[in-house]
Amino acid sequence: MSWVLQSTELEISLEGGKTFVFPPLELLPGELVLLQGNSGSGKSTWMHALAGLLPMHSGHVEITGHPIYHASSPTPRGWRRHALGLMPQRAFFWNSLSLNENLALAAWSKGLTAEPAPLGRVGLAGKEGQSARTLSLGEQQRVNALRAFMGTAPVILADEPTASLDDMHAEQLLHLFREILGDRAMLVSSHDARLAPFVDRIITLP
Repeated sequence: MSWVLQSTELEISLEGGKTFVFPPLELLPGELVLLQGNSGSGKSTWMHALAGLLPMHSGHVEITGHPIYHASSPTPRGWRRHALGLMPQRAFFWNSLSLNENLALAAWSKGLTAEPAPLGRVGLAGKEGQSARTLSLGEQQRVNALRAFMGTAPVILADEPTASLDDMHAEQLLHLFREILGDRAMLVSSHDARLAPFVDRIITLP
């Protein structure tokens, strides 16, 4: 099987009556795909539907090695723990916990028994005992990425990961994605034109 994620045309209806119909999607191993479009085009809606955070009214999503997620059915057990990793636009951290403790909590929530990847992997060695509030936005997003890539989920979804980052920190984050992607597939939702040189393919929503 050459793909890691395959979905049919998906229909999602939001409160207020707005309906989106998204085209079929296929993500390949090691592929970094940019999902772009104007504000209101449905980028985040599509991302959240794939993650099982919004109900689908028609269609299905399949991730290799995991049960098929059908519209109007509950999200398959462990979908957001084992099938995919989600990197939200705004990283949430418990400021009362150290970075290492935040990562350990994330590992526990995913049912992982292995130790979290060291912060040195994202250039933050020596800051394990610090609170997230002591980090810059760029550093927080690197920890956010490390958390999303925990485990063996074959698909990573990232929603506007470079929002609010300056050019230097945005480039560091994009290089990090390339370094740790491996055979996974990553779909990045963003209107940030700086991502284009780093991706394999661009999907544009009207």
